[in-house]
Amino acid sequence: MHIRPLAVASLLVGAFAVACDAPADSPSDVAPTDAVADAAPDVTPNPAAALAPTLGIDRYVGAITPIEERRARGAITYTFDPAEGPVCMRGAPYRASVRETGSDDLVIFLQGGGACWSGFCLAVVGAPPGIPGIDILDPDDETNPVRDWNAVYLPYCDGSFFAGDRGHDDDINGNGPREHRGLANLTGALEVARLHFESPRRVLLAGSSGGAYGLLLAGPLVRHYYPDAELILMADSGIGLGRAGETDYIDTILAEFGVADFLPADCADCRVDGHITALIDWYLARDPNVRMGLYSAWYDSVLADIFLQIAPERFADALAEETRALNAAWPDRFRRFITDGVQHTSLLGNPLGIIGADLTAVELPEGALEELLGGGLVIEGMVATEIDGLTMAAWLGGLIDGDLDVWVDIEAPRGPPPAAAPTEPAEQ
Repeated sequence: MHIRPLAVASLLVGAFAVACDAPADSPSDVAPTDAVADAAPDVTPNPAAALAPTLGIDRYVGAITPIEERRARGAITYTFDPAEGPVCMRGAPYRASVRETGSDDLVIFLQGGGACWSGFCLAVVGAPPGIPGIDILDPDDETNPVRDWNAVYLPYCDGSFFAGDRGHDDDINGNGPREHRGLANLTGALEVARLHFESPRRVLLAGSSGGAYGLLLAGPLVRHYYPDAELILMADSGIGLGRAGETDYIDTILAEFGVADFLPADCADCRVDGHITALIDWYLARDPNVRMGLYSAWYDSVLADIFLQIAPERFADALAEETRALNAAWPDRFRRFITDGVQHTSLLGNPLGIIGADLTAVELPEGALEELLGGGLVIEGMVATEIDGLTMAAWLGGLIDGDLDVWVDIEAPRGPPPAAAPTEPAEQ
C-alpha cells in the first residue's frame, strides 16, 4: 500500500469552515457585541459530512421510508418497499431492526454474509427479522462493552458489501436476476436510525466479514447522518483486501456492484495494487474525529481460501503490508488485533450470527458448504479471541473509549500456514 502525503486535518477543517450566521432574532445589520460573540455556539459544520454527497452515496437519503413495523423480543423490525430501493439480492424484502435502551450512544452493526459476482457467488439472500443476541449484540453479556447501547442491526442479503447499486440478469447459481442494492439497504436502515436516535454522543459502526468490507463506504454515509457524533469504526475480518497485483479481480467486483462509481476521484491509490485499503487512508485524512480498529487472523480461511482463493501465505503477506502501512500513517487512529491461525470474525461468535438461522437463505456454490463445515469456518467470540491475555472484548472497549493503553496495535506471532494450504487457483 502506498500512503501519499496528506493535508493536515486542521487545514482541511479550516478550508471548509463556514462563518456563523447572525442569530435569527438579531437585526442583520447590527454587529454582535463581544459578549454575544463569545457566547455564540460554534455552528461550523463538520466538513466530513459533505463526503457522502461528494462520493454520490447520498442518492437515497431522505427517499426511503419503511412500510411495515414489527415488535418482538425487545426490538423493532422495519420492512422496506423494494420500489424505493432496498431489496435483497434475489428479490426478498429488506429488513432492519432497532433496539432502544435510553443510552446516549449507538452501535450500528453490519452483518456479514458473503458476496456474489460473475466469478463466484456465496451469499446470504434473506433478511430475517430481529437482532441476534450474540456477543456484540448481546445486551446481557457483561463482557460486551456496548451491551447497554442503543442498537441498529442490518442483516446482510445484498451480496455487495452494503454498497452495491446495480442489477444483473445473468442467472448465477440458477436463481435468476441478482439485485445488488446494498447502498439502498444501508440508507434505509440509517433513515430509521435517525428517526429513533437523532443525535447520539458516540456511534460505533461495526461490521463482520462482508459487513466489514462495507465499512469502507458506510463510514462517510454514517458521518453524513451524524455529523457531530464521535464516530468509531470496527472492521471484523475484512479490510478491503483483494489479490495483490491483480487489479482486474477487484475491478470486476466493484464494477459489477456499481461501487466503482462511488470511489473518490482524488484517491489515486484506491485500486492501484489490487486492494481498496487506501480508501481507509483517504477517509481518515478527511474525518479527523474518526478512529478505526481491525480484527483479523493471519490465515483467515474464509477470506483466503473461499473468496480470494489464494494461498494462506499470500493472504498473510498482504494483510501485513496493507495494515502496517495504515497503522504507520495513523498510529493513534488505526490499530489492529491480529491473531494467528485461520479464524474468521470475532464479534459474532456463533456462526448463526453471521449467516442467520435460516440456512435456506444462504446461496452456496457446489462444494462450499462441505469446505466450510469441514474446518474452513472457525469463529470465536470476543472473549475467546485473545492475544497474550488481552481479549477482543477488552480491546474493543479500549477502542471505544479511546484508551490507547488498552487499544494497542498488536500482532500475534505468525506461525506456519495451515497444513492443508490450497494451491494457487486457476484464473476466474
